[in-house]
Amino acid sequence: MKRFSCLLSLLGLGWLLYCLFQPIVDWNFGWKDLPENRNNTMFKGVEDEKYLQPIHSSKLHLDSILTISNAPSISVAAMINGKMVWTYAIGFKDLDVMLPADTATRYRVGSVSKALTSLGLGKMIESNQIYLNSSIQYYTNFFQEKPKITIRQLASHQSGIRNYGTCFCFPVWEYYRNKEFESVEESLSDFESDGLLFNPGEGFSYSSFNYTALSHAMEKASNMDFLSLMEDGVFKPLGMIHTMPDKHDVPIPNKAVPYDVDGNLFKKTVDVNLSNKWAGGGFLSAPSDLVRAGNALLDSGYLNSETIELLTSPQRLKSDSINEQYYALGWRHNYSERYFNGERKVAVIHHGGMAVGGLALLAVYPEFDLVIAITINKTGQEGRFELFDYITPIVNAFIKRLEEKSL
Repeated sequence: MKRFSCLLSLLGLGWLLYCLFQPIVDWNFGWKDLPENRNNTMFKGVEDEKYLQPIHSSKLHLDSILTISNAPSISVAAMINGKMVWTYAIGFKDLDVMLPADTATRYRVGSVSKALTSLGLGKMIESNQIYLNSSIQYYTNFFQEKPKITIRQLASHQSGIRNYGTCFCFPVWEYYRNKEFESVEESLSDFESDGLLFNPGEGFSYSSFNYTALSHAMEKASNMDFLSLMEDGVFKPLGMIHTMPDKHDVPIPNKAVPYDVDGNLFKKTVDVNLSNKWAGGGFLSAPSDLVRAGNALLDSGYLNSETIELLTSPQRLKSDSINEQYYALGWRHNYSERYFNGERKVAVIHHGGMAVGGLALLAVYPEFDLVIAITINKTGQEGRFELFDYITPIVNAFIKRLEEKSL
């Protein structure tokens, strides 16, 4: 009997350790060889005849990126002057059954969700439902024991709220949470009682939890749940028919399977639940939808010019210095020397996203009325700078065409 009890105890301890450290344990199992024919699977969407030359060179570039990055699939879209000029996908959305990606395939877009949330915030500002300099404590009963944290500080990561860490949960890393939160309000319990990293407005610390808190304030100010607010206020008006929350255990049509990739090997990612971070990292989308969101910043009529300026202006700290990432309200806005062989700086309004099994970048070039978006269905160490490396030749090709007198 003692031996049986010891065995049960050991099994229980083993199961507990597995649950706590599941991502590390699972990483070692289930790897398969990447199919070598991914480059042969291409889906041609929109191809505007005016831009066939940059489209052709961009296809060749993406073919090489698919190989170099060992991506299961890549999808891309370009919009110019409010018109979709190119959509394209290459590779497989599901490697196990060899299902090709298409231009409507939905990818995890990670923190690009913040840029989408920013548009919803902008509409609420215009309708006087919410005010940037009002505090979250004004709108909700949370954070009452903390210094006043403004809506502006939440949207620009100047609140002092921490980012992901470890927790007394399964697994122990918050980034890999697999718990279903029934509401945005419930998800605040993960960090609401934790101390701030600094006094609000006195520092910059990027955290998706800022957007969880922001989304709760938006709910209270609008008397709508956050997902309905985004669907009615952003996705439907902009025609973003492929964008939706990545709900756990809900069948989602045309969703790219999220993968881990290690060299020439792949496996499905560990199962995660994104219900604690819809606003900051929980949406699925396609590049053709993302460029519609980016175009909302180009005087498309969705937002007025004052709101666009508000959302895209890098925010200053109390010291009057601009934050280190040139972060605005859900967007980064800086000048890049990646184009014109470094001879000319080009303004870029952008946001990148890294999720479990997903990479994304949305970039807006106001000078050229150009919007580019790219998505990949793999976890990666690629940050926004590497993703910019992927799209730079594409942007250069389209800019070159736009600069030609014939257009």
